[in-house]
Amino acid sequence: MEYISRVLDNYLSLTNDSRRKELLSQAQSNATAKEALIELLDKQIRYFGSSDFAYLARSIFDGDGGIPANELITDVCEKSKVKVKLGGSVESRLEKLVTSVVEKELLSKSPEDLAKEFEEMGVEKIDRDTVMEHLKSNGAIAILPIIFQILGPKVALGIIEAIIVSIIAKIIGREAAKALIKELVKRNPWLNALGPWMWGVSAAWLAFDVQGPAYRKTVPICLYLGVVALRDGPETSTADFA
Repeated sequence: MEYISRVLDNYLSLTNDSRRKELLSQAQSNATAKEALIELLDKQIRYFGSSDFAYLARSIFDGDGGIPANELITDVCEKSKVKVKLGGSVESRLEKLVTSVVEKELLSKSPEDLAKEFEEMGVEKIDRDTVMEHLKSNGAIAILPIIFQILGPKVALGIIEAIIVSIIAKIIGREAAKALIKELVKRNPWLNALGPWMWGVSAAWLAFDVQGPAYRKTVPICLYLGVVALRDGPETSTADFA
């Protein structure tokens, strides 16, 4: 919530930043404040999915000016140049967004570069060779299932998180991403070995395209929430994005 709140900071928007920060300071010890914060975060994320004019118009006629969560996710998928099948819950679509972005990043590498990056990640040589053999046999489209099968869910999720966090860092800057790096390494100590690789993922295809103020918020937030959905499973909140 602290990370999402920082990304949402925008002094020229119609969001209530001071109220969000007030609720954030109370959320850890106050269940009511936490629920109110979740609802406000949800509303503010959806606010950045459209222009201020459209937001004001919807607020007048519908009471809630933000666009629907699924519409925002579809927009982020298009901006990220990945295809996600329609249908399913918000959580499942966020998960598909993340895995599609990671697959696209991995598939942008040659087998040689991929093997080298796995080596830099500390993946054992026998496992690297097995992954490469499977890719040659099954084709690049099966890359994530192969990684899960051979390296196991914990390591595979750690690799997914590392790639997503490095992409987010390219969008919002290293300083803003430092908190995410700390959390990532805390959960996956073996990622300490990555060193500079953490900043080395290219993803120029995405970072270049999301320079607009709204996309610089909606894209990293959706990617981050997709990682949370993969790691923690379905959420219980009634809010779309929280």
